[in-house]
Amino acid sequence: MKIAIVGAGTGGTKLIELFNDIKETEIVGVIDRNMQSAGIEYARKLGIRCSTDISEIDSACEMIIEATGNVSVLESLRERYGSSKHIVDSITAKLMMFIVDKQIEMRDRLNFQLEEINKTSESLHFEMNNMVKITEKLNGINTDLAQSAMQSNQFIEKTDEMTKAVNKITQQIKILGLNANIEAARAGEHGRGFSVVATEVQKMSDSTSEFASQISDLLNSLRAENEKISSEVSKLGILSENQDTITHKARNIADELKNI
Repeated sequence: MKIAIVGAGTGGTKLIELFNDIKETEIVGVIDRNMQSAGIEYARKLGIRCSTDISEIDSACEMIIEATGNVSVLESLRERYGSSKHIVDSITAKLMMFIVDKQIEMRDRLNFQLEEINKTSESLHFEMNNMVKITEKLNGINTDLAQSAMQSNQFIEKTDEMTKAVNKITQQIKILGLNANIEAARAGEHGRGFSVVATEVQKMSDSTSEFASQISDLLNSLRAENEKISSEVSKLGILSENQDTITHKARNIADELKNI
């Protein structure tokens, strides 16, 4: 629909804004005696034809909106164009302007809310990125702990094997000491000195066996503690994976909000 607006004051300017944003309407002219009014300047920027005389309204115009509120202007429009065009009086124009004001108010409020959402989403996005970095560090620490626990288990196993070997050697030494005592007893007086050495060897064997037993007990305790650590590391890994999943979902939501 082709429209002409008579009056380019505050109300007329709002009407220009309103109808310029509607694809189905085209403003073919703006009429005002003051060619320096805000509405005229705005219309010129939009490339709309401006004039000071109602007689210059485009013949293709279908509707004329009287926005001055001047009764004589309205009468002149009716006399000249009443039979060929639809004339909208200032009261109806004021209703249109009221609607425009409400639309602008709603638009500004919506823009403000969108800006707040955007700010919030940017902050959320920043925090989510920090959480992702922290989660990645936790994953790295968890991996290191798991590797350390594995290496510790390997060390315990090797030490346990060495302890078993020491126990085996100790038993052999003990048997040798026992055999030496038997041979010393057979030798009588001549084997007395050798008997003393054999006895000391047996004592050393007993001490070594006891020490090896203590080491074995310590290794068993270490193994039990290491299993607990491995179990906790495994739980930490699961929690870390869950946190990583949640963090990525939250970051995706923040990205969607940011793109609104």
